[in-house]
Amino acid sequence: MQNFNEKLKGLCLKLHEIGALKFGDFKMKVGINSPVYFDLRVIVSHPTVLETLSSLMWHFIEQRELRPAVLCGVPYTALPITTIVAVKSRLPMLIRRKEPKNYGTMKLIEGKFSAGDECLIVEDVVTSGCSILETANDLRRDGLIVKDTVVVLDRMQGGESNLKNEGIRMHSLLTLNKVLNILQEAGKVDVTTCDKVKGYINDNQIFPDGRPKSKIQSKSRLTMSFADRCGHTKNELTKRLFTLFEKKRSNLCIAIDANNSEDLLKIVRSVGEHACIIKTHYDAILDWNENTESSLIALAKQYDFLIMEDRKFGDIGNTVAMQCTLVFRWADLVTVHPVAGPGAIDQKKGVFLIAEFSSKASLISPHYTKTTGGFCVTHGDILVGLVCHSPTVIPHPGLIQFTPEVSVKQVSDGAGDSCVSLEDAILVKGADVVAVGRTITHSADPQLAARTTRDKLWEAYLQRISHN
Repeated sequence: MQNFNEKLKGLCLKLHEIGALKFGDFKMKVGINSPVYFDLRVIVSHPTVLETLSSLMWHFIEQRELRPAVLCGVPYTALPITTIVAVKSRLPMLIRRKEPKNYGTMKLIEGKFSAGDECLIVEDVVTSGCSILETANDLRRDGLIVKDTVVVLDRMQGGESNLKNEGIRMHSLLTLNKVLNILQEAGKVDVTTCDKVKGYINDNQIFPDGRPKSKIQSKSRLTMSFADRCGHTKNELTKRLFTLFEKKRSNLCIAIDANNSEDLLKIVRSVGEHACIIKTHYDAILDWNENTESSLIALAKQYDFLIMEDRKFGDIGNTVAMQCTLVFRWADLVTVHPVAGPGAIDQKKGVFLIAEFSSKASLISPHYTKTTGGFCVTHGDILVGLVCHSPTVIPHPGLIQFTPEVSVKQVSDGAGDSCVSLEDAILVKGADVVAVGRTITHSADPQLAARTTRDKLWEAYLQRISHN
């Protein structure tokens, strides 16, 4: 162990010598300035340093008794480190593309693996943890299990707790404090510089989306109750939904795909008492009319649920405004594609933006999803939430994650849509409210199926917030 620590000290001094550690005033990826900057990209031009670092990383992984099936480096700086670790450990390595190929297999994850394999993520420097979370989401989407990440250096600005909230343990070879102590002891930096950097760390804790943390904000959305989250939004519809969840002890949305008004209303009468949201596709109802609208509104009042029209508008702002005016005559909520930009959502206060699709052949890219999540920061008072199936897409607790295509059994529905189990939707995917369709509406007893499904979802939610 003493030899390992000595090598670690030597590595820190060498990194400082080659300019991988800098002190000054630097603009960071998350948008704030920092008095210290770590640029480990330069190590590719120093093969001896790269080899030493990679050897220490592999020894560190062995010390921690981590036994993954495969490794995956966060693009791009961690890739050469991961490659050498893979060679030393004889562990297979995967490569995660930042964008999928637009030709051939269109894969995002390259390499040989099987669903259920445990993957260890390797990263160079961690600030908020967002890059690791993006990588983990893509790996998990392909069926890999991600429970741990090893990092060269933790800047100690919230990354470890952010990752822990998403079920990932972070193991850091070095921390910023440890590096500062080593450099100060060696006379490479003075006390004033060290104190300045340590004060900066303490004052600049960061969420995964780049927002600064306060002590009140540091609690994860996934461990907060709906009642607690009600105070984190200015959107009255969102508050109404949070309150409705608690009142009915239901976070179930029932998706009804009927093709005539009689069948639609019949199913709603049967299952409405168990749902917090009834989701419709009104353009599929062949005889839709004003009576259908008024009857649906009456049932919503009788059974106390909100109506969501899953219309997926995706036009320019003015067109979407006109379309929403029509829908909001009878619906409380509507789904909208953000493809046309913020103009499509301005001043529309019952909107769920579509950030991800469940269909395997979807053209929605990780960059598109991340950009959609960014609208939550700029339009949080307008949006109710996002339609997605990744727990890290929602940036703060005042928004609702709506996860569609959920089945009682983990199966594909045969139409190219991937379904997940009820429990996984809440505990793994991070859903707040989940949509269940044919499992309920096509069952022999829709009312019983709705009640059973509601109870399972609520129990999963209670289990999630119990990990507080």
